[in-house]
Amino acid sequence: MEMASVWALLLVLCAATCNVFAEERESLTSFKNSLENPRVLFSWNGTTPHCNWVGVTCELGRVVSLSLPALFLKGPLSPSLFSLPSLTVLDLSSNRFYDQIPPQISSLRRLNQLSLGENQLSGSVPSELGELTQLEILELELNFFTGKIPPELGKLKQLKTLDLSGNALTGTLPSQLGELTQLQFLDLSNNLLSGSLPVTLLTNLQSLTSLDVSNNSLAGSVPSEIGNLKNLTDLYLGINLFTGQLPPEIGQLSLLKNFFSPTCSITGPLPEELSKLKSLSKLDLSYNPLKCQIPKSIGKLHNLSILNLVYSELHGSIPAELGNCKNLKTLMLSFNSLTGSLPEELSQLPILTFSAEKNELSGILPSWLGKWNEMDSLLLSSNRFIGKIPPEVGNCSVLKQLSLSYNFLSGSIPRELCNSESLVEIDLDGNLLSGTIEDVFVRCTNLTQLVLVSNQINGSIPEYLSELPLMVLGLDSNHFTGILPVSLWKSTNLMEFSAANNMLEGSLPGEIGNAVALERLVLTNNMLKGLIPKEIGNLTGLSFLNLNSNFFQGSIPYELCDCIALTTLDLGNNNFSGSIPDRIADLAQLQCLVLSHNSLSGSIPSKASSYFLQTSMPDLSFVQHHGVFDLSYNRLSGLVPEELGNCVVVVDLLLSNNMLSGEIPGSLSRLTNLTTLDLSGNLLTGSIPLEFGNSFKLQGLYLGNNQLTGSIPRSLGRLGSLVKLNLTGNKLSGSVPTGFGNLTGLTHLDLSCNKLTGELPSSLSQMLNLVGLYVQQNSFSGPLDGLFSNSIMAWRIDTMNLSNNVFDGALPRSLGNLSYLTNLDLHENMFRGEIPPELANLMQLEYFDVSRNKLSGQIPEKMCHMVNLQYLNLADNGLEGLVPESGICQNLSKITLVGNKDLCGRVMGLDCQIRTLDKSAPLHAWGLSGIVFGSALIILTVVYALGKWIIRSRRQKDPEDTKESKLNSFIDQDLHLLNSKPMMLQVLQIAAVCLSDNPANRPTMLQALDSLKESKEPEKVRQTSRKW
Repeated sequence: MEMASVWALLLVLCAATCNVFAEERESLTSFKNSLENPRVLFSWNGTTPHCNWVGVTCELGRVVSLSLPALFLKGPLSPSLFSLPSLTVLDLSSNRFYDQIPPQISSLRRLNQLSLGENQLSGSVPSELGELTQLEILELELNFFTGKIPPELGKLKQLKTLDLSGNALTGTLPSQLGELTQLQFLDLSNNLLSGSLPVTLLTNLQSLTSLDVSNNSLAGSVPSEIGNLKNLTDLYLGINLFTGQLPPEIGQLSLLKNFFSPTCSITGPLPEELSKLKSLSKLDLSYNPLKCQIPKSIGKLHNLSILNLVYSELHGSIPAELGNCKNLKTLMLSFNSLTGSLPEELSQLPILTFSAEKNELSGILPSWLGKWNEMDSLLLSSNRFIGKIPPEVGNCSVLKQLSLSYNFLSGSIPRELCNSESLVEIDLDGNLLSGTIEDVFVRCTNLTQLVLVSNQINGSIPEYLSELPLMVLGLDSNHFTGILPVSLWKSTNLMEFSAANNMLEGSLPGEIGNAVALERLVLTNNMLKGLIPKEIGNLTGLSFLNLNSNFFQGSIPYELCDCIALTTLDLGNNNFSGSIPDRIADLAQLQCLVLSHNSLSGSIPSKASSYFLQTSMPDLSFVQHHGVFDLSYNRLSGLVPEELGNCVVVVDLLLSNNMLSGEIPGSLSRLTNLTTLDLSGNLLTGSIPLEFGNSFKLQGLYLGNNQLTGSIPRSLGRLGSLVKLNLTGNKLSGSVPTGFGNLTGLTHLDLSCNKLTGELPSSLSQMLNLVGLYVQQNSFSGPLDGLFSNSIMAWRIDTMNLSNNVFDGALPRSLGNLSYLTNLDLHENMFRGEIPPELANLMQLEYFDVSRNKLSGQIPEKMCHMVNLQYLNLADNGLEGLVPESGICQNLSKITLVGNKDLCGRVMGLDCQIRTLDKSAPLHAWGLSGIVFGSALIILTVVYALGKWIIRSRRQKDPEDTKESKLNSFIDQDLHLLNSKPMMLQVLQIAAVCLSDNPANRPTMLQALDSLKESKEPEKVRQTSRKW
């Protein structure tokens, strides 16, 4: 009976086990079937026990572990997984699972490892995870989780690893995390967390060995409680908003090996307690505004192997004590303000990488650099080092990268550099290096980059360079001469070659088509000539071609359009002729086209274009000037193509100084990125398109010197970004739109030489930044009071030309407020009244012309004392009275007063008292005496010259006759000065002034005699004649 009971029990247990076994198999099968790619789990089939399936581990027939990492499984997390009650390990990391974590996950109460990292899971981190109290490892990194960190995670008392990094979690760090007292690894990096570091987190987590909260938005200071984490070996606080100084308590982290806190707002000075971190191996405080010196105590960190203080606003010198860090291999001090020389104590360090670029280090480069024989990178560019490059650098036998650019190094480049055959990159640009490179780099057999730009290197480009595996060769701005070596184009590695601003001659050979790897070619500003070879079309990878400022000629080869990768094509300033190939419009990646200053003819390609259409480029590093379309200064004719309006990438459209005709197409207004439009100097007709008022990014609009008609569109007043507007030399009519006052960013406005009428609107005074105003040669009328009633414009304007119009009324006194004015031209208008004395306030004024108006009154004496005034024209007005005898007013080479019949004074040669008695008789008498005296001088000079000619003629007949001609006895001895031609010309000049048409301009007899007495000093005669 008892035996039967036992068997019955066994049967029940067996049945139950079989049921569980079947249920778990079914759950796993259901999980597989939920996948979008179930075939990955091909071993999960009906013929194999499920405990033998890949990734499945069983104990006593129960599934205890499911580990399927990195199998590219895709699908949602199936709830069937949560029907495995004995599961202790669930690892589905590095797959493609998506959607949320189902809340049923809380049923896996025995789970001690949950690894779902590197998937595409989303939603919030479920609070139900707090029910998995046996968890020791929770890894949810690199997913798309959002929301806050659930405080329920604080229930996981057994948790040792928590990794929530690489998500989009927000909010503050829950203080409940401080209850995870067994936690050893905490990674919350690369989220959107904010707030401060909770004190409880730093007080209770005594077991923590690694803390990473980098790349969040955590703020505040680093709490002093961080010193409680005695077991911490790795601390990552970088890329946050932490401020203030590092707490001294950080020195209590005696086991700390790695301390990374770059890109925060931590300030200095650095605490001396840092020197207590005896285990510290890596220290990175780069990109912080430390604004201090490197503490000498850092030399006590004997285990330090990496020190990164780049971009830390450091000053002072590099401390010699760093030489005590005997394990220091990487020292990065670039982009600071460090001064002084390199301390020799550093020579004993086992340096692998040393960078101190962009500092203010100085002195001679030390020869002991050669002791760093394990160094692979030496970066010292942009400092103030002088002297020669020490040849001992060649002792660095594994050196790969050498950058000494932008210093003041001189002398020749030592051949010993290439003792290190491992050199891959050499950057020596921006120095004063000289000599040739004839055999300097022959042994650099692994060299891929050589940059020697902006030095004083001379000689030819050596042939051996083609034998090196060079990918980048920069020789710009030196003194290279000769021809380009043909062998250079045989290189199959060369990607970038630039030799601009040299004195290279010759032509481009057809062999250039062999350089199939070439992506960038710059030969600007040399003396190259000849044709561009058609073989250049083989360079299908060529992205940047700049041949500007040479002597190339002929037509642009049709084959150039086979270079389908071109983003920049600059052939400007050459002698190219013929038409522009139509196929150039098929270059789909073209972003910059410069063909200006050539002799190209024909029309602009008008076919449906592919160029200037791509708004995004994979690599714009080679684009010279993004969006430039420059065909100016050629002989192009025909219409401006409507199709140009489709080139949405164009920023600068420059078609000036050609022979383009027809109307301006309104389609150009579709160029939404257009900042400069220059169509000046053509034969364009019609009106200015109204649509231009929609080009809101336009900064420069140049339509001058065409044949445009009609009025100026009011819509231009909407161009709030406009800086320069030039409409000169057209046939525009009507008035200036009042809306121009809205163009507050305008600096230059040129409406000159048109047929514009009406008054200048007072709203122009709102142009806060106007520097130049040019409206001459129009038919503007009315007074200027309204324009200058607002003195805002006074702070900017430099040049103003209102001449050749019909402006009337008085000169506004407010003109005196234009304190920056240097040039003021108001001539040939109808201004009346007196010259306002306030104009004397224009202390910067250099040029003032108000001639040919109807001004009256006296010349303000203060105006004569304007210290910078170089030219003053008051001619042809009705001015009267005494001309001041001071400043510019006494220098008739700088002032013009003709046509003011009532002016008097010494400057005018007319006594104002006599004029008061009789304004006509004295003037007539003096004028008559001047005529008589001047005529006498001319007659006397002619007679004397004739006499001298007779004497010379007689001497030629009788060389021995040396007696003076009798004619000399009739001539006063004082006229012997006429023996020289210059003296004779000066006397004739005085005579001519005496015969001036205007009596007011003739000198008095006394003035003429004084000038004759001074005629032995030619300069005085010249100056005197200028005064009249």
